[in-house]
Amino acid sequence: MEGELPVWAIGQALDGWYRSLGRKFGPLSRSQRRLMKELEGERPIKVGELADRLALTMAGATRMVDKLEALGYVVRFRDPDSDQRYVHVVLTDAGREALREADRIYWEKVAQSVSRLSREDQRRLAQLLRQIAGEGGEAQR
Repeated sequence: MEGELPVWAIGQALDGWYRSLGRKFGPLSRSQRRLMKELEGERPIKVGELADRLALTMAGATRMVDKLEALGYVVRFRDPDSDQRYVHVVLTDAGREALREADRIYWEKVAQSVSRLSREDQRRLAQLLRQIAGEGGEAQR
């Protein structure tokens, strides 16, 4: 309908771009990378908090942590000085290395996919995506 916002076209374009970046970034899947990005800081995070941040069920977050732990990328523990019902997760050194590699490959794919755009269009795209994400409108680079 004329005058309507082309949200379906925007959604389709974002889905297409997302697919073009791929499902795997080196040693990590897209979802594993997202979870590990949440763990990138030095502070341990509760499994329930990870589930909330990633919009996963507790069971889904637990399964993902199980797999990452089996790969040696994260460790789980209970803090002896806090409520023992809560399980915390942190990255291992191997996990940090896997995340660095996954990030490198991810950024290469993003750079390749936007290389068809002019620098000004790249800046504008970054600005628009930040606005959508609620992070402010001015591009940082």
